Amino acid sequence: MPESYWILLHFAVFCAALVQTATGFGFGLISVSVLLIALNSSSAIQVAIMLSLLIALILVPSLRSFVDRRLLRLFVIGSGVGIPLGVVIFLVIDLILLKVLTGLVIMISVLFITGRVGGRATMLPRASSTVRDLTVGIMAGIMNASLAIPGPLPVARMVRLGVTPETIRATILALFVFSYPVAITLQALMVGVSPATLKVTAALIPATLGGILAGRILASRITERLFIRITVVLLVSSALGLFINAGYSDLKMG
Repeated sequence: MPESYWILLHFAVFCAALVQTATGFGFGLISVSVLLIALNSSSAIQVAIMLSLLIALILVPSLRSFVDRRLLRLFVIGSGVGIPLGVVIFLVIDLILLKVLTGLVIMISVLFITGRVGGRATMLPRASSTVRDLTVGIMAGIMNASLAIPGPLPVARMVRLGVTPETIRATILALFVFSYPVAITLQALMVGVSPATLKVTAALIPATLGGILAGRILASRITERLFIRITVVLLVSSALGLFINAGYSDLKMG
C-alpha cells in the first residue's frame, strides 16, 4: 500500500476515534469509506470492527450510569438476530454494491434525523414501540456484520425520541461492546481474519488511542444542538464519499 494511503488511514482513524469518543458513534461512518478506498477489500470492515470495539471497551466503564437500559436491551436482542444475517450479506455481496448500500442506509438515517430536527416529524412518546425498537436493533445487527456501522439507525431512533446526547453516547457504546465481538467472531469462523488484516489493525491502534484522548477533551463541550449538527454532517459526508468511490471503482472496472 502506498505511503500516502497510510498517512490518510492514520488521519482518518484519528478523526473517527475522536468523533466516536465525543459523540458515541461515527467511527465506522468516517473510517469505513477511507478503509474501503485504501484497502480495496472487504477486510476494511473487519479492521473497522476491531478498532471500534477497542474504543467502546475503553469508554463504556465510565459511562455506565447514562445507559438507557430498556433501549439497550431491545437493541441487543435485535442485533442478535440481525448479525448472522449481516454475515451472510458480507459473504455474498459485491464490494461496489456494498459501498452503494452503505451510502443509501446512511442517507436514510439522515432523513430520520433531519425530520426530527426540522420539526417535520412528530416527537415520538418515550414509551416507544417495542417492535419498532427491536426492528432498529435487527437493522443495526445487519449493518454491523456487513458494513461495520451499527450506530446510525439506533442514533436516529434515539434522537427522534428526544434522548439526551449523554445517554445516546453511552447506550450506543454499550451496544457496540455486545455487537462487535459477536460480529467479528462470526466473520472469523465463516471467512477468517487474515494476518494482513490484523497487521493493519495493530498499526492503526496508536491513531485510535490518540483520537480517544482528543475526543475526551471535546465530549463535555458538545451541546445537544451541536451534537445533532455534527451527526448530520458526518452522515452526509460519509455517504457522498462512498457514492463517489463506488462510481469511480465501477468506471475503473469498466
